[in-house]
Amino acid sequence: MDAAERAATLLRDEFFMDVVKKQQEMYIQVILNSREEDVDLRERALIKHRAIEEFIASIQSIADKKEIEKKRIKFF
Repeated sequence: MDAAERAATLLRDEFFMDVVKKQQEMYIQVILNSREEDVDLRERALIKHRAIEEFIASIQSIADKKEIEKKRIKFF
């Protein structure tokens, strides 16, 4: 199994994606339930939420690499 297949398998894994979703929801709740003066807390939660999004996007790009290579125009 190559990296693209492993990445795709990970993204299809129900348990893994559920954990990711719950973690993202937790950070959103931290932001929504914070007090007005807790600016640093909201900023840290937002940074963590975005890091998860970037992590999943990285895995998705690895999973998509095979399809992109198939569609790429071959010049040589």
